[in-house]
Amino acid sequence: MTEKRFIESPNFPTDKVNEASAKEKGAGGRPDFWEMVFWWTRKPLASARAFVAGALLPENIDVNEFIYRLRLPNSSFNGITHRQNPLISPSWQQTFKNAKILDPFAGFGSIPLEAIRLGVGEVVASDLLPTAYVFLKAILEYPKWIADKGLKDKVIGDLQRWGNWIIDQLKNDPDIKDLYDDDTAVYIGTWEVKCPHCGKWTPLVGNWWLARVSKGGSEEEEEEEETGGGKKEYSRLVWMEPVRSDDKVGIRIVDLNKELGRQSISASVNFRQGTVKVGDKEYRVPQKNIDARRNTATCLYCNNQIHKGESDWYVKEALKDWNKKLEEYLTGQIDLNKPLNEAKARPRLLVKVKVSGKNLDFEPASDADNQKLWDALEKLRLIWGDPDIPTEELWKYTASGGGALSIWIWGFNKFYKLFNPRQLLTLVKLIKLIREAGKKVEEEKLREGWSKDEAYKYAEAVTTYLAVPLLKFTDYNTLVNRWNPGSWSWNKIAHSLAMRGLAMQWNWCEINPSTNLPLTYTGTLENAFKGLSYLISAVSGSPSKVRVVLDDATSLSKLGDEKFDVIITDPPYRDDVPYAELSDFYYVLLKRTLSDVQDIGGIQVRQPRFIPEAFFNNGVEIETQWKYFADKEISEDEERAKYFGDKVGSFDDFKDKLSQSFKRMSQLLKDDGILVTYYAHTSPEAWEALLEAGKGTFRITSAHAIMTEFAQRATARGKVGLDLSIVVTWRKGVSGKTSVHDA
Repeated sequence: MTEKRFIESPNFPTDKVNEASAKEKGAGGRPDFWEMVFWWTRKPLASARAFVAGALLPENIDVNEFIYRLRLPNSSFNGITHRQNPLISPSWQQTFKNAKILDPFAGFGSIPLEAIRLGVGEVVASDLLPTAYVFLKAILEYPKWIADKGLKDKVIGDLQRWGNWIIDQLKNDPDIKDLYDDDTAVYIGTWEVKCPHCGKWTPLVGNWWLARVSKGGSEEEEEEEETGGGKKEYSRLVWMEPVRSDDKVGIRIVDLNKELGRQSISASVNFRQGTVKVGDKEYRVPQKNIDARRNTATCLYCNNQIHKGESDWYVKEALKDWNKKLEEYLTGQIDLNKPLNEAKARPRLLVKVKVSGKNLDFEPASDADNQKLWDALEKLRLIWGDPDIPTEELWKYTASGGGALSIWIWGFNKFYKLFNPRQLLTLVKLIKLIREAGKKVEEEKLREGWSKDEAYKYAEAVTTYLAVPLLKFTDYNTLVNRWNPGSWSWNKIAHSLAMRGLAMQWNWCEINPSTNLPLTYTGTLENAFKGLSYLISAVSGSPSKVRVVLDDATSLSKLGDEKFDVIITDPPYRDDVPYAELSDFYYVLLKRTLSDVQDIGGIQVRQPRFIPEAFFNNGVEIETQWKYFADKEISEDEERAKYFGDKVGSFDDFKDKLSQSFKRMSQLLKDDGILVTYYAHTSPEAWEALLEAGKGTFRITSAHAIMTEFAQRATARGKVGLDLSIVVTWRKGVSGKTSVHDA
């Protein structure tokens, strides 16, 4: 008779796991390595720890000992579970050490990381996508190798040293240092179009507010106050106003704190109507003059409505015109003086943000500031053809009605078009510096007498940890991020992937890369140091053997006929995130920083260097993930059929592939083994697909409702939010309970 496990017991402390998981949701409770880079869905470490342990331990263990040893909340410990390694008894150690665990949808690695912390004998993490594969190596493989070799201080020291070298080189680069003001931290910009009525340039502004922060308030409170209401204390109220001159629309800053000479202001603010009442005086804040959902815009010069163009909404036509002419200019087909300047749209800087102590000061951007964008564009044209410029195509299909993939319909059909010229030039420079630093690290270790293999492995790890901060910096530094006036501190910049994709924005931000602030490359390096320190400490002393695999969950061909005691995973939730497409934002940068560039016959060609299996297949470069992997991904996105044909991306396709993955997991699982799945979806059809996938192969023996998601997480935008996952335990065979309801 198969021995039941603790996860199948009615005594499993679901309430304590929920309590511990909830503590990871706030900014102060998140694991340090989560701050290294954004990823769409990440399960709380406390829940991963509890379910891995519960799947291995026998049913009859003492529940209080389970809570105590896993550092779940109890009378003697009320801290954050993941910040403490578990306290494993000798008998538990033996159980864990003899086990072998697989996560075939490992993503960002929460589940396998906690398996390592528990000391599971062999931990295998697999994912389909190269981006996730690189992250898994950075989260699981490298920290374990560094810890086992006793290299923590050396690696952290080298990261700091070479990170500072990269920053110094960038600051002193003659192509970069003259393009930014030393005292400006952030530039806020938008798009402006040439009005079809008056012929003047009009900026398109989605939000005229620069700061609207309630005293002692929170971001959530600010969102709730969008409808306006009663009097309240505000620590900052600042907005822009358009100023029309003879030939253009300028910007004026209204800083109410400075105007009234007050640190805080008691005011009644209605953000929807654009009114601010202070005492008997009422101020008017301009309303947005662009509404992309309704295809309407207003010229700020002549006040005419901008509607249909020749074949589409004029604004959309104008953006497409800019993107088309930009490519023609950079490739030498047209010149700057006339054809590009005759485009119907162009990027424009509106405001400069400066740091004054703990406060932010705002100034209108000048013509000279905007000229620097054009100066950067000329420098880009001189290096066009450089393989470090991300010229790969974005997906050739769009999401119906907008959404994650909708940026393509505005003419942003290649990755480099997601950046203004100055952002793009800076990005190219950083890619080259990170790659050069990686070479220097390897050369240094060889001079110190390290073996070739060890020097290479060390340099690969250090270069990866130098590359990951670039991803976060870039996420916050594009034409599709957003200035958020209601947030505190540097959360005022909403990152590019915050809207569950890349969405058109009208108040984008550009970060000065040379400032020492949280979202610059300097600041994101600090996140990498802290994250890596956390990971090394977490896995130190663990006897686990760690393996990261790049493989398709429907076949897992690289695992052959291996057998696992437990498979615990977080399979795709139907239509949750188009990972292949969206993580290409990271992939095209990782490919450049971790590969080499060689001159072959006078042409710069990318060559394999670090983690080559992620970027090359049999020596041939994998251009983008979406072209190579989107049709293999287990998810529903019917737009994919426009490119791949047949039923790719349909709900039936999702169900078929999910069923294939369950059959393969059954083959890899020992007869007395356990499969554990997380699942979070509000659609009954999605749950039906999950149950059908296991039907005929598995039976359900238990289910637990666990708090795992953020109600306002990026993947919930535009959907009904669900902050719970149902964690289902499956056994091989078809008898017994067959539904979550029955379980």
